[in-house]
Amino acid sequence: MGKIISDTQVAQYNRDGFLFPVDVYTPEEAVGLHEKFTAIEETLGYEPQERFRVKAHLPFPWLCDVVRNEKILDAIEDVIGPDILCWGASFFCKPAHDDRYVSWHTDTFFYGFEPAETITAWLPFNDATEESGCVRYIPGSHKQVTVHEIRQDERNLVYGQHALDIDESKAVDAVLRAGQVVLHHESVVHGSNPNRADHPRVAISIHYAAPHVRETRFDGASAMVVRGENNSDHWDIDPEPKDDFDQACIDWMDETRAKFTGATSAKIAAGGRS
Repeated sequence: MGKIISDTQVAQYNRDGFLFPVDVYTPEEAVGLHEKFTAIEETLGYEPQERFRVKAHLPFPWLCDVVRNEKILDAIEDVIGPDILCWGASFFCKPAHDDRYVSWHTDTFFYGFEPAETITAWLPFNDATEESGCVRYIPGSHKQVTVHEIRQDERNLVYGQHALDIDESKAVDAVLRAGQVVLHHESVVHGSNPNRADHPRVAISIHYAAPHVRETRFDGASAMVVRGENNSDHWDIDPEPKDDFDQACIDWMDETRAKFTGATSAKIAAGGRS
């Protein structure tokens, strides 16, 4: 029996490539998270997801606390073991009645990790329902190689990657109340529909890995040690923010995102599809 997830649930994660719901924050606590997010948005004057990707948590002490939440880490430990790194996080947000969507894709398409065994905790600050565009998964798809093609669409919140030959009749909607989490394997096919609800759907996608996982596309991969030890030489250590909008951390975030987007663009230009 794990800290927070049963052996049966771990087996379910390994079988399906995702697991939900994991209770992390109360609805009242989730309201507080959304208020802090709204304050970021009001300060910026634009959607945080336009810039705050890959290491969106890094410039904000309160978001660093979120990625270190003990309940999240207990669940992650039950799946990948006691040594845990948080290498990234991104906002994925849809205001009420927003036509934007996330196409069927795998995170592995964007990554270069070996082994491909990173895990994401997707945490909504508002209720994530079928109507509001919750994440959808294709069970078991992490066990096969998924081929993508590029179809540019300004409404798509990822980079135009569309997984091919997806049987949508098998899709499972990860319906969550605000403050719950769904865990997913980087290689599972997932996406989300537009938000047809009267409320926003704001979420942060937090990415974890064990230290033996390494980035193969570029030098200088970095992460926060959030539990246990960094018992490998694959990862540099991220800076810690002193205050919200910590400039040194924003610069680090921007530099890391440039490496990720550059690697993805090079893959697409070279004809990479899986």
